Amino acid sequence: MKILLVEDNLPDAVLLRELLRSDWREPPELVHAIDMSDALRCVQREAFDVALLDLSLPDAFGDETFRRLNRQAPNLPIIALTGLDDETLATELAQAGAQDYLVKGHLDAGILHRAIRYAIERKRAEEKLRLAATVFESTLEAILITDANGAIISVNRAFCDITGYSESDVLGRNPNLLQSGRHRRGFFRKMRDALGRKGQWQGETWHRRKSGEIFPTWMNVSAVGYANGEVSHYVGVFTDITDLKHSEERLDYLAHHDTLTGLPNRLLFHERLREAALHARQNNRIIALMFLDLDRFKIVNDTLGHTVGDELLAAVAERLRNSVRASDTVARLGGDEFAVVVSDMTDGSDIAHRAQKIIDTLSSAFSVGGNEVFVTTSIGITLFPNDNGEWSKMVENADVAMYHAKQQGRNNYQFYTAEMNACAYDQLMLETSLRHALERDEFVLYYQPQIDMPSGDIVGVEALIRWNHPELGLVPPNDFIPLLEVTGLIVPVGEWVIRTACRQVRTWLDEGHPPLTMAVNLSARQFREQNLKSNIAAILAETNIPANLLELEITESIVMENVQETVEILRQFKDMGLKVAIDDFGTGASSLSYLKSFPVDTLKISHDFVLNLPADNDDAAIAKAVITLARNMSLGSVAEGVETSEQMDFLRLQQCERMQGYLFSKALPPEQMAALLEERRRAAAT
Repeated sequence: MKILLVEDNLPDAVLLRELLRSDWREPPELVHAIDMSDALRCVQREAFDVALLDLSLPDAFGDETFRRLNRQAPNLPIIALTGLDDETLATELAQAGAQDYLVKGHLDAGILHRAIRYAIERKRAEEKLRLAATVFESTLEAILITDANGAIISVNRAFCDITGYSESDVLGRNPNLLQSGRHRRGFFRKMRDALGRKGQWQGETWHRRKSGEIFPTWMNVSAVGYANGEVSHYVGVFTDITDLKHSEERLDYLAHHDTLTGLPNRLLFHERLREAALHARQNNRIIALMFLDLDRFKIVNDTLGHTVGDELLAAVAERLRNSVRASDTVARLGGDEFAVVVSDMTDGSDIAHRAQKIIDTLSSAFSVGGNEVFVTTSIGITLFPNDNGEWSKMVENADVAMYHAKQQGRNNYQFYTAEMNACAYDQLMLETSLRHALERDEFVLYYQPQIDMPSGDIVGVEALIRWNHPELGLVPPNDFIPLLEVTGLIVPVGEWVIRTACRQVRTWLDEGHPPLTMAVNLSARQFREQNLKSNIAAILAETNIPANLLELEITESIVMENVQETVEILRQFKDMGLKVAIDDFGTGASSLSYLKSFPVDTLKISHDFVLNLPADNDDAAIAKAVITLARNMSLGSVAEGVETSEQMDFLRLQQCERMQGYLFSKALPPEQMAALLEERRRAAAT
């Protein structure tokens, strides 16, 4: 501790010095100034914890003595010393900011020590209060404080700016003056329950400005209480997320609609199909799914150009839209493939007539790009629940039927039959073999490099599982991972993947390679497995690798299944030091207002959005939006499936941080990946 003593009387100074040296564990450093001029030079030159100021100096007297030193060092706690016990002067000094007023003749070491300690503590408390007040008024988030009964006692400037209310408008009133009327009564009951149980609530709310305008907010409410647990105040903090909601709606539209035709895309199509099937099962109805593929569309594209081809697709979409009921769904699945969901039928007797109507509608000439163009279509049809009773199989069944229509000469429709799906037996045999694959050590991991764009270095890899079947050879993941999910084998196999990947990181580190981030995919079932955290901790301890080298990838749909549970699990991962990435971001239905509460590090752009870059305006807009969102939220961005230099150039222009795909390297077995790393290391050394 450093103390400034301002005292012109030498005996008093000696006495004070002696009092200061006694009863301290570590005697304070004392700097002695004999007058105000000397004191002012001292505080300009160095910092002090407290000042002991005699009010009677050769060049200053009384309260002016305090005011001069306080002006020069406003953050310095000052204790006034005087030979007179003057209550009026003591009051004036306290009002001016003095921490204490001591009469020299009444001093002992205990009094002086307490005064110094209290002065420093009070000054720190004042600074904290001053800082809190500054933050309260300068923050861009609206803040309101109520008493325990809910009466508003304080609001900040941002609250007034956002709501349009002045402070005098709201003081003493209940915050329900902001209620928009959009929330049901149960919403506020749950909020109160959360405050009672946890002392905190956060979520998306709708408020009403003084003008009557309703606007969305992200709000946190906390209960502030006494030491005995009794609530004294409530503090509400909210942000106007109107712009964020607009961005969310735009991104959601781009993610679920085809820009060229305005039709639902594959993602929204699957949602609509699932909803229609659920409604049909509950109400004993039938739905039909028609898969359409334009015959010889490629010839139009190749001869007349992609612009004319796009015009034709838009015109086809318009005719399809006009040929079905408003309750039916027409979707573009990609390229020249369309789908129609005909819902809420009592039977399927007229579906053939509907299919023929579509064929006839599309058979008329199209006028596009100054050309008269004719196209035909092949249609595959499946009925739910008639065809094996599973809505999830409808897409597969309709696709099989559509290709059968192609084989029958095109420009016709075909209904799905069980004979078209003779591979079901093979699938059963595959599942049987899969149940023994782990114990027989038939799984292997391949590693696909992730490239840092600014440097071109390999900074990470994604671990991708392969099944080395003794008879079939390498089985593609899409053929066996769904079976792992269905059978529950995904949990032990997923643990094997994490352990094997971490062991590989350990091996590369031991071989002298630079640390690489190892990305591992988690399934929904694995993500919510109770023992996942402890298993990962044990694997990290076993392999002795830094936790931040393991990146867990979860899909957007997983994080939105149970938001509160997801946030808690992700926080546990972050507490362990792990990295977290949201895979295939933009393909699900996440809320951007929730995203800011997820403790994640990286957003990964799906291969589906990269595939047609930069030509596809829809995909380009989505990719750009995801990269911009990641950058604005200080998150990393990774693009998957980069296969062409044009895709790379577009993504690099948008400042995508990392990329992976065949343009750089396919997924490699461990020995080839090690060779690639060694080759890179030797190249860097030359």
